[in-house]
Amino acid sequence: MDRIKEFRDLGLKNRLENRRVLASIFVALSGLLLYLDKVFLLLNIEGSNTFGFSNYSNFIWSLMQSIGPIIMILAFKFKPYYTSFLIPVYCYSIQIVWVFQPTMFFDLYLHLYAIGSCFSFLLLMYLIKKIGLWHNHQTALKEEFQQETQEILHILKAKTVSEN
Repeated sequence: MDRIKEFRDLGLKNRLENRRVLASIFVALSGLLLYLDKVFLLLNIEGSNTFGFSNYSNFIWSLMQSIGPIIMILAFKFKPYYTSFLIPVYCYSIQIVWVFQPTMFFDLYLHLYAIGSCFSFLLLMYLIKKIGLWHNHQTALKEEFQQETQEILHILKAKTVSEN
C-alpha cells in the first residue's frame, strides 16, 4: 500500500515538474516572440493586410508586443522557474532600446545593457524573496509574542481568581 502511495506521489511530483517546465517554455516564448518580425523578414514572409501599419513587419512586431505579456501572465499561473524570466527581460530590454534607436542591432553596449537588466532583475527577485522571508519571520515572532502574552494573562487570571 505504501508503494502505491509513493508511486502516486512521484507521479504528482513529475506532473508538477512538467507543468513548471512547460510554463517556463511559455515564458521564454513570450520574450522570443518579439523577434518574430525579424524571422519573417529572413524567410521573406509578407502578409497583404497590414491593418493600418506601414508594413507587415511593423504589424507583426506590434502584435507580438501585445501578445507576449499575455502569454507570460498565463504561464505565470503555472509557477515557471524564475530564471526563465531572464529571456523576456533580456528581449524586452533590447526592445526598449530599439524603440528609440531602430538602427542599433549588434552593438556591444546594447547587449551589456540587456545583461545588466537581467542582473538587476535577479537582484530584485533576490531582494523581494529576502524581504518576504524577513516579513514572515517578523509575523511569526509577533504571533509567538501574542500567544505567550495570552498564556501569561490566563495564568494571572487564574491566580487572581484563586486568591479571591
